[in-house]
Amino acid sequence: MEKIIEGIEKELRDVAEGKPLKPLKKQLGEEITVCYLRVALFALQWTSVGYHSALRLAGMKLGKRVGTGSEKTELSLVLEEIARILRALRGGEVETEIMPESRGAQIKIYDSPLLNDIPNILQNICFFEEGFIEGYLDGVIAKQGALALAEAKFSISEVSVEEKRCVGLGDDHCGFLIKF
Repeated sequence: MEKIIEGIEKELRDVAEGKPLKPLKKQLGEEITVCYLRVALFALQWTSVGYHSALRLAGMKLGKRVGTGSEKTELSLVLEEIARILRALRGGEVETEIMPESRGAQIKIYDSPLLNDIPNILQNICFFEEGFIEGYLDGVIAKQGALALAEAKFSISEVSVEEKRCVGLGDDHCGFLIKF
């Protein structure tokens, strides 16, 4: 399993640094991968009581590992790395916004093929992504000691992430609030 994670980590570091994600399949395209991922992800959520904790923890572990490889020290640059990875993994449009006055930031994901045609099920469903974002930021902080925030008089030494908006809640996007 460690070899598989090492390969994924390298792929995601490359994406974070602006390199394109290499297609895994030359024939049939990646659509089958999206379909299979939807089946596996939502079947797990449907059948397991502790699925959300497991998915969030997996996202945190992978995010921290990949984030530790970042050379960035400024929040906006780290958020752009995360946005590149989310675009590669989820597709769709990813927006980031820093809100220094409220000691926070947010990441929004619109039009993800992974969540295409998901009805309002009255619950969040993006636990892996929530954990990945927090883990990535934790990894960068662990390596750098803190993150700088342009034009702010404080640095960021810890974060928490919570999905506040979700297609599963009937929203038009998935939105993750980052508090620091």
